[in-house]
Parts: sequence; structure tokens; C-alpha cells
Amino acid sequence: MAVFPTTRWSLIRASERSDADVAAAWGELVRGYRPAIVGFFRRSALASEAEDQAQEFLLRSMRDGWWARADPEVGSFRRFLLVLLRRFLAMQREAGHRRFEVNAVAAEEVAGEDSPERSFDLEFALCLTRNAMTQLRAEYEASDRGELFDALQPWLAEAPEHGELAALGTRLEVAPNTLAVQLKRLRLRFQKAVRAVLLELCVDAEHASADLDALRAVLGANGAGA
Repeated sequence: MAVFPTTRWSLIRASERSDADVAAAWGELVRGYRPAIVGFFRRSALASEAEDQAQEFLLRSMRDGWWARADPEVGSFRRFLLVLLRRFLAMQREAGHRRFEVNAVAAEEVAGEDSPERSFDLEFALCLTRNAMTQLRAEYEASDRGELFDALQPWLAEAPEHGELAALGTRLEVAPNTLAVQLKRLRLRFQKAVRAVLLELCVDAEHASADLDALRAVLGANGAGA
């Protein structure tokens, strides 16, 4: 199994890093994927307090250094974050949280499309694609092609309607067939950008591929794609 020690996830788990550096890196990650954390709680027994529970989870994970609990076999930030969320929900239940006194349905016991795990994966995938989009746009902007990116971006998932490329070509003074080639390249670059962002959250390519398959499945089930 090939290991990529320079990924963000590997660096967080690196024993030679200072506590302050690891805490800062962890805080950046969990805040960046906060929508996935909120999504998990919105489908749990604590749904009415999802925002508050997400905030408490974030604070406690950073204060208590929960990243140190990562098992070597947990090969990605996504998988480890989900493990922590399940444990946190169990701790809340064991502490006799008032919401569990009313509705004692544990998150891991809920199945189907409304499960906390499914909601988590959907929001995680959306965060991932947004991050990839941001990075890709920055690359286009750096080469003075930000306008082209903004014009083609709506067609990443859906083909343009008849005549739309011609109209765009007239506005940008670019031949429609050239725009078609640029759109194909943009789609390929976006796919690579998604994989690159995900690889930064995994310990190796194998775990990144497994995560990508799982996230594609949940996006596909919800009418989206990556």
C-alpha cells in the first residue's frame, strides 16, 4: 500500500509535529467540514439542537485533542470524523441528555436515506466539491481565465442547451468548437481537483479511492455528481 506522508491527514497524525501545529491543522479541517457535522446531528435524536451540538463537538474535539485517538487503520479524515461523531453522540446519550430522554433513537441505529451517516456523507461531498471548485477557479484566475471558468462552470454537470455555446462564443469572441474543447478540459480538471482535495484528507490512494466511491454513491442518489 503506497503511503503519502505529505497529505494533510498524515501530517495531523504525525507524532513529530508540535501539539500547537496539530491543533491548528485539526481546527482548520473540522471547521472547513462543519456542514457535514451539522448534517449528522440534523438526522440524529438531537436534530433540534444540531447547530449547538456541532459547536460543542468542534470545541471539545479541539480542546481535548481528539485527533490523537485516530487508529492507524482509519485511513481518512472523513472516516475518523464519522467515528468521533458516533462516539460523541453515544457520550451524550450516556450522560442522560434531555433529548434522549424524549427520543432514545441512537444515530447509528437509524437506517435508510435519513440516517445521520448518509446526511454526513452528502454534506461532506458537497464541501469537498466546493473546495475543489475554489481551488480550480483560483488556477484559472491565475492564468487570466477566470471569466472563462465562470462562464463554463454551470455546465460541469449538465450539457449546454442548443445554441448556448454559440451565444457564449459570441460574447467572449471565441469559436463554439473551441469552447466545447475548453468545457471538456474543465470537466477533466475538476475531476482531478476533487481527487486531489480528497487525497489530502487520506493516508493513501487506496483509502482516497474508497472514499470517492462512497461519496459519489451518495451524490448520485441525491441527483448530484462529482
